[in-house]
Amino acid sequence: MATLSKGAVQSSDASPSLHEEEIEKDTTEKDEKVPKKHSQLVQDNDKPISPVQGVSLRHINVSEGKKGWEKAAARIKDLTNVTQAVGKVKLENKIGTSAADLHDADPLKTISLATQRALKSFASFEGMGESTEDLRSVEFDEEAQVGAGEGESGKGTDDARAVGATGSTFSAHQPAFECFEIFHDTFKDIRKALGITETQFYAVLGLQDMQSISSFAVIGSGDASGKSPSFFFLSPDQRFILKSCTKRDVKTLSRILPSYRDHIKSCVTDDGNGNSSLLPRYIGLYRLLFKDHTPDVTLVVMTNFFAGNYVINKKFDLKGSTYHRQASEKELAKSSPVLKDLDWIREGRKLAFGSKEEVESVRKRLEKDTLYLRRENLIDYSLLIGVHEMEEGEERSKRGEAMDVIYAESSTEIQYFGLVDILTPYVLPKKAETICTGTLMCRPGISCQPPKKYQTRFMSFVDEEILGCA
Repeated sequence: MATLSKGAVQSSDASPSLHEEEIEKDTTEKDEKVPKKHSQLVQDNDKPISPVQGVSLRHINVSEGKKGWEKAAARIKDLTNVTQAVGKVKLENKIGTSAADLHDADPLKTISLATQRALKSFASFEGMGESTEDLRSVEFDEEAQVGAGEGESGKGTDDARAVGATGSTFSAHQPAFECFEIFHDTFKDIRKALGITETQFYAVLGLQDMQSISSFAVIGSGDASGKSPSFFFLSPDQRFILKSCTKRDVKTLSRILPSYRDHIKSCVTDDGNGNSSLLPRYIGLYRLLFKDHTPDVTLVVMTNFFAGNYVINKKFDLKGSTYHRQASEKELAKSSPVLKDLDWIREGRKLAFGSKEEVESVRKRLEKDTLYLRRENLIDYSLLIGVHEMEEGEERSKRGEAMDVIYAESSTEIQYFGLVDILTPYVLPKKAETICTGTLMCRPGISCQPPKKYQTRFMSFVDEEILGCA
């Protein structure tokens, strides 16, 4: 059994580095209401989060048989090989440690490979879903072969689908496990509103033929910004991020998901080729349950705001609060520190746009998104900005951005940006923090504020300190 300890993910010559409580930290807020339809996603104490009692379930037992995958893949005629996408991102822009380089006993090596195996199997549902009813239930051999596709059989549609897998002979430890694809239909609508096809989604994230080890990059909790206990996987092209979720995150996301979908759909541009929302782009939710000592995890899939052409030199996390909002010595010691509001002000920075019209357009987008968060009783979100500082003589890319990223640019730098960390509800613990830390200790400028005040202060900071013309 692997020894689990706190710290960043290590390379293969180091000891395992992930603590189980960093993978699944229970911070469920008891006074937050969740619609009945979604309530089965959040269980009390340490009970598994499973889609049962009312949510339709597509279940398939996976044995890595080759026959089923070939049949399904034949129906996805435009299936894209992930290596084509990899070439769009410069090598020096990529972040994280290769999952293949992790210590064999590191649970992240196990989890990353299991996740890609499951996503490859879910891709086959898309092919079978376009055919007859009979193709939704297929049996496969139990014996696994390295590089063979995942076999499957399944029934049902709607909100959740499940994949089960037996132990295998892959190049990383692979116990028997089960994976749930939660709210599939809702996330499919969201992906469509964001211009992400099902083929792109599954082809980039799923395990490729002849691969026996995960192609994800990994960022452990010790390397992540701020105080987050989360770890992250990045797709080979770094377009998508898979972030580990706490139970509170899952509960909040499941509560707001119907309105979130409607909001994202309302932000589709007039020409239908883009989306104006600056919110995190949540495009999938997966729950993996392992049959051995490997910790169970829940992963949310998002697009990567920083998957651009240029290397990020500096990052800023801006909440609109100036009370103690500066990077700590510990944060500054990291290879890629995240700076804060006071650091931004001291450097005299602005998001640089070419015209007042562009400034007003971005402001309207931020206002629409933050008003949505205010209605949903959410706080603690921030504007994440990644800055590439142009070197003397550096030429700009003539091909434009390969990925769907949002950015501003001036003669001296490129700035990628978007809203992050939107899943904190203003419930009892946060209300207590506002009263105790803010009111009783006479610290009115603290970050934690009620949703209306938080949103108003955030937009005031945007107007005064963030937006400007080049």
